[in-house]
Amino acid sequence: MDEAGRGSLVGEMIVAGYAIPVTMLDTLVDIGVRDSKELTPASRRRLYRSLAGLGVFSVHPVPPSRIDSRNLASLTEEAIYHVLRRITSRIDPQCVARLVIDRYGAPRRITGEVARLGVKVRPVVEEKADARYPEVGAASIIAKHVRDTRIEVIRRLYGIEGSGYPSDPRTVESVMRILGSGRRLPVVRYSWGTLRGTRFYKPKKRAGSLEDFM
Repeated sequence: MDEAGRGSLVGEMIVAGYAIPVTMLDTLVDIGVRDSKELTPASRRRLYRSLAGLGVFSVHPVPPSRIDSRNLASLTEEAIYHVLRRITSRIDPQCVARLVIDRYGAPRRITGEVARLGVKVRPVVEEKADARYPEVGAASIIAKHVRDTRIEVIRRLYGIEGSGYPSDPRTVESVMRILGSGRRLPVVRYSWGTLRGTRFYKPKKRAGSLEDFM
């Protein structure tokens, strides 16, 4: 399990899960699977097609409107559960030998949720798991490729430039220019600190549970 777009100013966060038989893990390494950030978009696209033919995967998008109203770690955990539920509906959950999740914050409920799905192993949640475990690298490639594709659509629809991340001056400048013209963009995260101090900034809405403030 891994995600892409967690810190982006523009677009969804994409959470992806990938399952493959243990005997095929070396195949992932052989075809070039590694941390998606080390790969070009063309390489991720090529590997995405290969991975789709080798294992089982699922993705879950979390839209900006949800991110603007909820705790991000809680949303990530919910998305992970949705992805796991779909994957375990296609494989025997009791045959899962290892479940690795790239760390997304402070895990709260995921162990219990995994057990309810019938998975017998305790999930491993580690920093930089996408660089250490080939199956997590595969999930990161899928998540990143899906996000790449959706960001390209956003560029064409709204005229936003760059990568979508707040560290990209082209993205920030184009978002500010478009918002300044009076257009309301549904693909922007208005609670992000990048917009703090502007009239466009909207702090996170108050949610219904204590967990959403943690």
